[in-house]
Amino acid sequence: MSIPDPWPPSDQPERQKLLAQLAQLYFVDGASKVAIGKQTNLSRFQVASLIQEAQDTGIVRIEIVIPDNDQDAQLAHALGIDRVVTVGAGPWPADRHALARDTARVFMEQVEPGDVLGISWSRTLQLVTRELPPLPHNQVIQLAGALSNEDSQAAPRLLADLTCQSAWPLWAPLIVDNASALMKSPEIAQTLNRANGLDVALIAIGGWSPELSTVWNRVSPQVADQARTAGAVAEISGHLLTADGTSVKSPVESMVVAASLEQIKNARITVAAAFDAGRAPAVQAAARAGLIDVLVCDEPLRHALAALVDHPEPTPASAG
Repeated sequence: MSIPDPWPPSDQPERQKLLAQLAQLYFVDGASKVAIGKQTNLSRFQVASLIQEAQDTGIVRIEIVIPDNDQDAQLAHALGIDRVVTVGAGPWPADRHALARDTARVFMEQVEPGDVLGISWSRTLQLVTRELPPLPHNQVIQLAGALSNEDSQAAPRLLADLTCQSAWPLWAPLIVDNASALMKSPEIAQTLNRANGLDVALIAIGGWSPELSTVWNRVSPQVADQARTAGAVAEISGHLLTADGTSVKSPVESMVVAASLEQIKNARITVAAAFDAGRAPAVQAAARAGLIDVLVCDEPLRHALAALVDHPEPTPASAG
């Protein structure tokens, strides 16, 4: 082959072409780095460095697809949803980052060019957005305001790391004293109005307790307890559900800056992320409400859900 100067090339188009050729030889054709070096007049160490560069710059994307198992399929059928994907099934438990990576993968399996995408806010979904590839043919709408936490002094920005056709952030906290007034502002209203045409929605499911919801500690103890007395077991984008999937009437609803559950439900597909066995009643409530098509969860939650659907607990009466 004719070797240009410099070699490897520093010119960006030529360098990217070389990176793609090396990646093809290594990942697809199965050639060794030594053999590739001899073929391309590069050292083994240069080949290794350039292949890594191909991965780092996105020319090479490695995807590991774990087949759905029978337990996931059985649970999906019992919940009345399309699919369950369990993360961390095996000797290594899943952490929040592992759940975020698999949620991003499953979410992207639903996305088609031209789809309008909606992503709610949670600490897990904030991580999910960092795992998403560029979406040059999709609009992305933030479905709920964000909440900061003690680990970060900066205001959370859900869509800050996302590359897409157009992004519609929600410039507001999730919980405020008077949500209806804030949601009338043009900046908030135009984003939430766009949620009327969702194709694919991504939500997180929390339980209504201090440990399982970031919203619980943002309202007064009296309001939180009142909602629990009214039957709240699930929290989705600040909206509360009873065990049978109906909305809870409580002061919390007037404090939430987010798209409505009806807007989310009207999406063609809704992907839900949840972890921790304690969230099993909340996930079941969301499924009963018709808010889940695909569930991504960890193994403890999968086991807890399986036990719950096999031996259902009496549904508490809603206080209306």
